Amino acid sequence: MTEWRDLFAEATDSAPPSRLVADEVYAAGRQRRRRRAVVANAAVAVALAMGAGTGIAAMVRSEPTVRGESGTGGEKSLPGVLPYPGGLVQMVRAADARHLYVLVSTQSSCAKQPCDKSSMQLVGSDDGGRTWSDRGGPIRVTGFEVLKAGRLLAVEPSGPSDTKEWELRTSTDGGRTWHTTERAPAVAAVSSGSTALCWPESGGVAGSPCIVHALDPTSRRIAPLTNQPPLTLSTELLIGESGGRLWASGVDQATGRPAVAVSRDAGRTWSTKVFVDAPACSSEGCQPPYLTTGDGPTAYAVVVRVRHRAVYRYVENAGRDGGDWQRDTGVDKVPVDHLVGGAQSFVAADGTHVLSQVVPHPDRDIEGYRWWVARPNDGTYQPVELPGLPATVFPIRRTPDGWFYAHSYPDGVLYGSTDGWRWSPVARSS
Repeated sequence: MTEWRDLFAEATDSAPPSRLVADEVYAAGRQRRRRRAVVANAAVAVALAMGAGTGIAAMVRSEPTVRGESGTGGEKSLPGVLPYPGGLVQMVRAADARHLYVLVSTQSSCAKQPCDKSSMQLVGSDDGGRTWSDRGGPIRVTGFEVLKAGRLLAVEPSGPSDTKEWELRTSTDGGRTWHTTERAPAVAAVSSGSTALCWPESGGVAGSPCIVHALDPTSRRIAPLTNQPPLTLSTELLIGESGGRLWASGVDQATGRPAVAVSRDAGRTWSTKVFVDAPACSSEGCQPPYLTTGDGPTAYAVVVRVRHRAVYRYVENAGRDGGDWQRDTGVDKVPVDHLVGGAQSFVAADGTHVLSQVVPHPDRDIEGYRWWVARPNDGTYQPVELPGLPATVFPIRRTPDGWFYAHSYPDGVLYGSTDGWRWSPVARSS
C-alpha cells in the first residue's frame, strides 16, 4: 500500500473522495514514474493488428488537431483522434457506446507554478469516438462520473488545489455548463431519475463519514437516505445499481470485517453480508471489498490482503426474497502478486467473472494485466486471452446498457467491447 499512496500523492495534490478515481490517478502516477519508452508507432501497430475498416483506418492517421468550427470556441479533433496533442488522459467515462467523455491534462495545465494537477479539459464525443470537441473550458476535478448521455457529475475542490473540501456539481448538457448541487432533507428512497451516490455526511469535508444520498441532476438537489446500510462505506462515489438493486461496499460497523449491503427497494431497506471467513485483516484494519456488478442480480465482491485474495459471488435464492453470497474457492489458482491492482474485475455480458492479475509488461518498463475467468456456477478460474485488448489497460468499465470500455495508459488508446470478450480501438491520443 505504501507505493500506491506514494503514487497517488505524486499524481494529485489532494486525495479525491473516490477510489475509482484514485485507481486512474494511480495508473497515471505509475506511468510517470516508469521509463517513458513508448513511441507513437505503438498505437498505430495496435490499430493495424486489429484489422481494417473505416474506423480503424481513421485511427492510424496522424494529422494534427484542428480548430473547432466557427462558434464552437474550442479544439475539435480529426476522426478517431483525441484533441490536445501531448496531453495526458486522466479519466475516461462513457454513458454508452456513442457518448464518450475524456478528461485531459493539457500542456498548459501546468504553465503556471505551483501546478494545479486537478485542472483538466473535458472533451466529449457523441458519435462513438469518431469526432471529439471541447465541453466548456478547463475545470478542476478530483472525481468524475457519467450518469447517462449528457448528464455528468463532477467533484471539484471548493478552494485552493490543496483544499480538503469539495463540492458536487452536475451538468445536463454534456459538460458545457455546470451547476452546484444543493442539500435537501432526507428521503426514504432513490426515486426514478435520481442516482445513488456516497457523499460525506457533512457535505464535502474530508474525513466526514460517507453515507448514501439520492441525487436528482435535474433539480440539482442531493438528499441523504433515511435508512442507511450498517457499514462504514467505501469512498467510491457511485453506489452500484443493477438488476433493480443498489449495491454498497464497506466495513461492518459492529465487527470491523469487510461487508456488502444490498437493497431491493431503492434504499428503503438493506440486507447485509459480513465476510467473516475472509482473509485476516492487516493491523491497520479491514478494507472494503471491491464490488462489481453485471446484468440482473449478478455481483462479485473481491477482498484483498497482502498475500491473499477472496472472491464472493451473489446468488439469487429461487422462490425466496433476496439472495446470498457464496465464496468461490477456485480463485486460489490465481497468483497473488501486486494485489492492489489485481483487485480489478468485471462481469462479462454472459455473466462470466473476469479477474485481473498484475504482471510486468514484457516489452516495456511498466506493468500490465493478465486475465482469469470463472464461468457462472463454476468458480474455478482459468487464464484467458481477451482478443484485441492490450495488457496495459486500466481499468475496465461497463456502461448501464452493457457496453465495455477501457483506456491503455502508455499509448493513449481507448478500447470498446459489446460483450467484454472481443475488443477493438475506438479512439487514440495523437
